[in-house]
Amino acid sequence: MLVHRWKKPLVLGDNRIRIVVGSPEEAINWLIHEPNQSAPKWIRAWEACRAVTDGRIGAEDARSAVQLAAT
Repeated sequence: MLVHRWKKPLVLGDNRIRIVVGSPEEAINWLIHEPNQSAPKWIRAWEACRAVTDGRIGAEDARSAVQLAAT
């Protein structure tokens, strides 16, 4: 599998845990474990990461969607 690395990884989490996500493929793995999968920002991040893995958009385009989903 081709991995599409971001220039700057995202650091997600709260006071208890820190998660570093460096690619849309890693973000998909993180998104699978998020509890609120029906939220519009989760769906947007999922679709953006899938679009990267399908070759429809660039990797950096999905980064902002994942960052928004983490908030």
